Amino acid sequence: MELEELGPAERFAAGAVGEPGQRRFFLSVTASGVTHTFPCEKGQVGELARQGLQVLLAAELSPDQEAVERLVSAGLAVEEPDEPRFRIGSIGMGVSSNGLLTLTLGSVDEDLSASFVVSAEQFQAMAVVAIAVVAAGRPICPRCGLPEDPTGHDCPWVNGHHPPSA
Repeated sequence: MELEELGPAERFAAGAVGEPGQRRFFLSVTASGVTHTFPCEKGQVGELARQGLQVLLAAELSPDQEAVERLVSAGLAVEEPDEPRFRIGSIGMGVSSNGLLTLTLGSVDEDLSASFVVSAEQFQAMAVVAIAVVAAGRPICPRCGLPEDPTGHDCPWVNGHHPPSA
């Protein structure tokens, strides 16, 4: 597997482009003045944020909340890239003794990978935005737990029957 070391991130973001139900998710890393955008799945964005916050807690890292708020308010939106990097298949994370987090992104076909370093503040800011983006998707059906379209959906729970209208 070819590993590209991107170095320290100047900006780290996760988000989506498009309307709910048609969104495309990306991780975006700017390092050495170059922005690298990696397509990924909604679940990967959500789990990276959730599990990464648990890693911060377990490592007893206490990000500066004012710095986190500044990063979030500065904007961590992602844009559709002209030339995206590889689609993410795996994400690894480690914490160094100086409190920095190293993230390694592996491609779906496992032939490429990229790693970069972020601060606890950068990671927490990305996580705050990512959790909000993931939650802003389509509403979830209370019966089956699948996403609903604006016109509804064919809920497997009702097995072809429609409940009586109220």
